Amino acid sequence: MVFLHGGYWRTLTSKEFSFVARGLVAQGATVIIPTYALCPAVTIDEIVRQHRAAVTWAYNHAADFGADPKRLVVTGHSAGAHGVAMVLATDWENDYGLPPDIIRGACAISGLFDLQPLPYTFVQPYLQLTWDQILRNSPILNLPKFAPPLLVTRGGKQTSEFLRQSDDFYAAWKSSGLPGEYWIQPECNHFDELFPLTKSDSELTNKIIQLAIG
Repeated sequence: MVFLHGGYWRTLTSKEFSFVARGLVAQGATVIIPTYALCPAVTIDEIVRQHRAAVTWAYNHAADFGADPKRLVVTGHSAGAHGVAMVLATDWENDYGLPPDIIRGACAISGLFDLQPLPYTFVQPYLQLTWDQILRNSPILNLPKFAPPLLVTRGGKQTSEFLRQSDDFYAAWKSSGLPGEYWIQPECNHFDELFPLTKSDSELTNKIIQLAIG
């Protein structure tokens, strides 16, 4: 599993999210948590490119860790879930010379899928979004023609905008005929919804393992 961390594209590194590997590793998974460059030093375009490069590296080097590249799952939280959705829209064959189906399954946890409201929020001074970047990097506006199964999940105690983002994206995903599941963790907020990944027997851990198994 490749896990893409959150932080509104402007803060945090893989170190703060190492705990998400515990439950999955206990079940025999290999977990890679890449760090990526942050805004405003780079743009969201560059962050998406780095996500795609990280997934490419994981696929090409999976066997080095005793992992099966045919069971690659990409998971992300918040801004990282945005990365998951963008990765699923990648043209692996033409842009990276890889099979078109290198990702077996994906999990987007409380993601940001519609960037159009962001210029009017506190993150704009850091992100410096332009409208061409917004349109290019809003997953809800750039759904793939085909994709592996996607688990969209969110806590039930999210703010209204995070609720809308997941609700609307999953509705658009299904309307496009893409495979997926929508699952709510009713008692979780934006932060503690990741804690089940510390347990090998949690429902979230098991759902991600199932995505790999297919």
